[in-house]
Amino acid sequence: MQPFKSPSIQRKLAIVVLCTSLLGLGIACAAFELYERTSFRRALTDELTALADTVGANSAASLAFDDRKSARDVLAGLSAEHHIVAACLYDSHGTIFAEYRRPGSEPEFEMPPWREDGATFSPEALTLNRTVSMGGEKIGGIAIVSDLTALRAKMREYTEISALVLLLSVLATLFVSSRLLRLITEPILALAEVAGRISAEENYKLRAIPQSDDEVGKLIDSFNQMLGRIQERDTALQEAKDDLELRVEARTRELQLEVNERKQAEVKLQSSLRELEDLKFALDQHCNVSRTDEEGIITFVNERFCSISKFSHDELMGKNHRVVNSGHHPKEFFGELWRTIKSGQSWKAEVKNRAKDGSLFWSDTTIVPFCDTQGKPFQYIAIRTDITSLKRIEEELRRAKDVAEQASRAKSEFLANMSHEIRTPLNGIMGMTDLALETELSREQREYLETVKTSSDSLLTVINDILDFSKIEAGKIDLEVADFDVRDSLETTLKTLAVRADEKGLELLCEVAPEVPEVVRGDVTRLKQVVLNLVGNAIKFTNQGEVAVRVQVEAEDGRDLVLRFTVSDTGIGIAEDKREKIFDPFAQADTSTTRKYGGTGLGLTISVRLVRMMGGKIWVESEEGRGSHFHFTVRVGAADRKEIKVGSAAPPQILRGVRVLVVDDNGTNRRILEGMLKRWEMRPVSAKGGEEALAQLVAARKAGDAFGLIVTDMHMPKMDGFALVERIRRRPELSAATIMMLTSAGHRGDAERCQKLGVSAYLLKPIRQSELREAIARVLGAREQEGKIPLITRFSLGDARDGSDSLRVLVAEDNPVNQRLIVRLLEKRGHRVVLADNGRQALAALEKESFDLVLMDVQMPEMDGFEATSKIRMREKSIGSHQTIIALTAHAMKGDREECLARGMDGYLTKPIRPQELDEVLARCGVRPHVVA
Repeated sequence: MQPFKSPSIQRKLAIVVLCTSLLGLGIACAAFELYERTSFRRALTDELTALADTVGANSAASLAFDDRKSARDVLAGLSAEHHIVAACLYDSHGTIFAEYRRPGSEPEFEMPPWREDGATFSPEALTLNRTVSMGGEKIGGIAIVSDLTALRAKMREYTEISALVLLLSVLATLFVSSRLLRLITEPILALAEVAGRISAEENYKLRAIPQSDDEVGKLIDSFNQMLGRIQERDTALQEAKDDLELRVEARTRELQLEVNERKQAEVKLQSSLRELEDLKFALDQHCNVSRTDEEGIITFVNERFCSISKFSHDELMGKNHRVVNSGHHPKEFFGELWRTIKSGQSWKAEVKNRAKDGSLFWSDTTIVPFCDTQGKPFQYIAIRTDITSLKRIEEELRRAKDVAEQASRAKSEFLANMSHEIRTPLNGIMGMTDLALETELSREQREYLETVKTSSDSLLTVINDILDFSKIEAGKIDLEVADFDVRDSLETTLKTLAVRADEKGLELLCEVAPEVPEVVRGDVTRLKQVVLNLVGNAIKFTNQGEVAVRVQVEAEDGRDLVLRFTVSDTGIGIAEDKREKIFDPFAQADTSTTRKYGGTGLGLTISVRLVRMMGGKIWVESEEGRGSHFHFTVRVGAADRKEIKVGSAAPPQILRGVRVLVVDDNGTNRRILEGMLKRWEMRPVSAKGGEEALAQLVAARKAGDAFGLIVTDMHMPKMDGFALVERIRRRPELSAATIMMLTSAGHRGDAERCQKLGVSAYLLKPIRQSELREAIARVLGAREQEGKIPLITRFSLGDARDGSDSLRVLVAEDNPVNQRLIVRLLEKRGHRVVLADNGRQALAALEKESFDLVLMDVQMPEMDGFEATSKIRMREKSIGSHQTIIALTAHAMKGDREECLARGMDGYLTKPIRPQELDEVLARCGVRPHVVA
């Protein structure tokens, strides 16, 4: 049985099934063989019995008559049965009467002796004996011998069939059992695998999965239960172990902590002692330390105190600190000291003391009181640091500061005087040149005067740049925050550059995104200065194409906005390696640029500083030969007013729904105009040129939706504005629309030609939004009136406004040239002017009559502007009125404006006086600026 222990359970089960099957089949085959053998013998016996009875009956007569021959013949009839080996008849005495032998049978075969009826089997044959009777009397017997060859052949065949069946059954049994035994072996193998993993991993959380409810399933359930109990036991053991370890560790830690604490306490104690010694040593090296009792009597001083005060230790002990009193501080100083420390508070101050040898020394002194349990001081510790050298340095720095401030004041006064001395004559040059250019001049005279104007403008720009840069470098520029209209301010600023742009054939464009508020809060003056710098540079370095200013909202932060301004041009561009250099002071892209285009190189530097002051940044995107895009951002606040309304001569309803044809070859211009018109609820359609405009007009007429207004540019390729208007006028069916002409710069004869062609308005670009709206409203309103419509220009817009804008102005100015200039500028704006040569004459004039505005020069003989203003304000206190006074000065340094306002003036106007700046001052006085010819 030992070999039977090694094979797997599947093989063992297979052997058991196979052996059982073989045993059953063997028994069945043996039983069937025995049954077959018995059946065969019975059948053979029955057959021989029948033959014997037949032969016996047929041989009875032969026996009776002793006819042997007849008997042999009867027996010979058995030859038909091949299995009959022999047969014989016996007489009544049992003697052989006749016999039969199968041919070919063994000759030595002996006939069997007589026996009683029955069958006898031998290994080789079956012998059947039967009695032959006649008339009921036994007359003999018969014996028939049959061989068993057939039986043996049949048994051999049966054995072969049984063996084959047994073999096939074994094979079938092996095949079927190998499949069926998996139902038993697989769960057992899975269980064994789980057991192996548990043994290898020592993971008692693993479980075998039962697959049936039989004995194997019960085995798996029992196995899992066993694992659960083992796991519970291990968990309990582990918890007990962990708990024990934690207890041991905690106790060990406590013991270690106690040991460490003792060691640390010893180390700290030693360290504290060393630190105290070190602190005492350091304190002795740096500080004067003394201790007094509650009465102020010295009970301890360190060596440092003795060294500085020149007193010995014994000389100080038992004394009061009055021994080092220098007399520099008043009694109240020490009174405050005692009140403070007596209340239990520390006292700190700088004290000037006197040493034993009479030398003075300064100490930064701190006195700390030590109090008992009742809070009453019982002793004081005074710690003093010698600051004598610091005081000496402070004194030197103070003297140096005074010298520097004196030099700075001298520099500022020099710049102010230089500014005044240069601006005063420059004001006359520029103002009179402007006035002269408005008179009838020959071509040569106009050319000379325009050269003078250009040179003086350049000189003023240089002066302003240098002064601004010096003020920025000195940190003497402050921002003035006020509400302003973004669009109006930009349009006004760009108007001053429109002529320069037109002289070079450039389009000057301004586009403000719709999301930008109408009114914001910031420094509009500095913003205009940056825009003027950038746009002026763009015009300078651009020979063809356009210069565009775009504004959009960069970000929103509560009530604040970050606006991005972009100045784009189609000029010469900037090389990549020169982009950062251009923002440096006195620098341009290269020296050839300076030679060709001029300039100080300060404009961008000033712009950078101003943008930073306004909370933004500035940068450039450019490609050499393809133009530049200068971007800068500024942080502005939300204005107190949401919108500044633009005025018009007709109600806004007259604009609503009007179909407008915009004709301009510049796409940016078209987009800007369309945006404005859409905001006024008009219906704009754009065309790129004259031919396209004519096609649009024809199409609109056929569709029954004709244009009510045509806004066309003058300068366009192929067909300019005048040619387009002429083509329209030649076709009466297209002439119903009102026509407005826009141009970058006006030329003599343009207005007259517009009147001849029936153009209703002739305006200069860049056009302010308010002017365009007012002009459109006027021309559309004028269509409903009878008679000829006069041509609307920028001058007639001003003339058409309310005449009540005229002011009575007192000008106090001692310079005759400046007097003539200011008078002419004011009279051209429709105002009445009275002159005074100094402050005294101005006061006399104010005594005689009242004025809407006083323009007061600051520097005048006899009585300057400040003194005159002071006297005017004193007089106002008694009469309860207020006179508007604007300072006129050539000073442009920081503090000048503040000083003017502090002296009682309401505003500040620098020389040379620019018409635009004068208009802004008048606007603040409630007057809309306009110019009469």
